[in-house]
Amino acid sequence: MSFFKKLFAKPAAKVGRELTHPYQLQRGDLLKMSDSFGLADFFRNQQFEVTDIQTQEFQYRQQTQLTCQGAQRDPVFILLDEKNKNTIKLTALLKRADVESLFDMDDFAEIFEPPGKAKLTPLSQDTKWQAFLANNYLQQDYATVGYWHDTDYRGTKPPAYTDEQHGRQFEYFSLFGEQEQRWIEIYVFENGDTDIYLSIEKPISDITELWPKG
Repeated sequence: MSFFKKLFAKPAAKVGRELTHPYQLQRGDLLKMSDSFGLADFFRNQQFEVTDIQTQEFQYRQQTQLTCQGAQRDPVFILLDEKNKNTIKLTALLKRADVESLFDMDDFAEIFEPPGKAKLTPLSQDTKWQAFLANNYLQQDYATVGYWHDTDYRGTKPPAYTDEQHGRQFEYFSLFGEQEQRWIEIYVFENGDTDIYLSIEKPISDITELWPKG
């Protein structure tokens, strides 16, 4: 079945695996988001296929990133935290033009200056990112070391800093907004590649339906 047929066809009756929690999602599984007005348009009432699963490893925690493809071309991401299975974090990867339109770049550069006490205010809330944006941000993480694994390590611990399987090392920078529910998250890899995400923490009930692949 083609991707879009799978995405929009009425799901068949559940057989075999039955999914009761987003933590159980595997590659090829489908999920549907709620129609909550607290979600961005590209999440609200949308159906997605899980196309990839990766692991972010920090010293005292790890989280799973689900790459999800919907009707729109750009993928979106769902983060599952090992220690908190009552919430999910919805994230969207920003392009450079997005960052430049959302923030004053001189202020943004302060994120990478020690001791890491940047404060940010979006230039405008009138944007497609409105549901993700806080009114103000305060920096929390400065150059926290972590490892990015292209492997799903849910329920297990990634190999501890071995030469063969340590993953891609990165420095993590984060800023949080009101009530620590909206975030800017930045990953700077050893080769200089930099990924910038807007994130929002939501209850797992915002994922309303789950279907196993096939």
